[in-house]
Amino acid sequence: MPNIAFISPKGGAGKTTAALLLALGLAERGARVALIDSDPNKPLVHWASLPNRPQMVTVHPAPTVQDIRDAVREAKRREPEWFIVDTEGSERGAMVFAALRFDLALTPVAGSQLDLREAIKAARMTEAFGKRAGSALAHRAFLTRVPPALRPRTLKAVVAELRAAEVKMLPTGLVEKEAFRALFNIGGGFAALEAEGVFGVAAARQNTDSFVLDILDLVAKPAAAATQTFAAEALP
Repeated sequence: MPNIAFISPKGGAGKTTAALLLALGLAERGARVALIDSDPNKPLVHWASLPNRPQMVTVHPAPTVQDIRDAVREAKRREPEWFIVDTEGSERGAMVFAALRFDLALTPVAGSQLDLREAIKAARMTEAFGKRAGSALAHRAFLTRVPPALRPRTLKAVVAELRAAEVKMLPTGLVEKEAFRALFNIGGGFAALEAEGVFGVAAARQNTDSFVLDILDLVAKPAAAATQTFAAEALP
């Protein structure tokens, strides 16, 4: 059961949207997903209150770090195959690592120098928590609100600085799309957006699919490595 955390010491970078897109993409693949909303503003709880929420996705509020374990216990009654935690946009959000063991932490970067600094900070915090727990914790940054056409020079500079700081990145960034914003107004998933005539749903779904595939690949590799190690140790 993979546990994924979206963290950022800075709010407004797009982590809640990314957490929802991952949940919707997994649900479209037939996976049961529990979303833990640890943002005090409860944006995912609001989304879940709108019509047409996919049955494969449940949302569980956890307004403080101390509430996360209770939210996980509640979510387990639905037998989810994935846990996705959306943390609050502050340095306190990283304390979620003390409440639950994660397979992957993800940090959005909206292309500004401020987001760049916060992504590096999040990567270092993730590394520190992993060392404290006695095992490495995977972390990736990913671009959000990417312009759909031209790539500005500032965005290229941000990517170069992240690489220079040895912060690993997902290959796929999330493009700036009206369909992504509309999810929090209309509710549901991509089918609901199509029914409402929202522009660009097909492209939004394709972008989400690539994003989800990147994460599936990351989560699958440690599991495959563990299986290979076990098989090798079992040989006479």
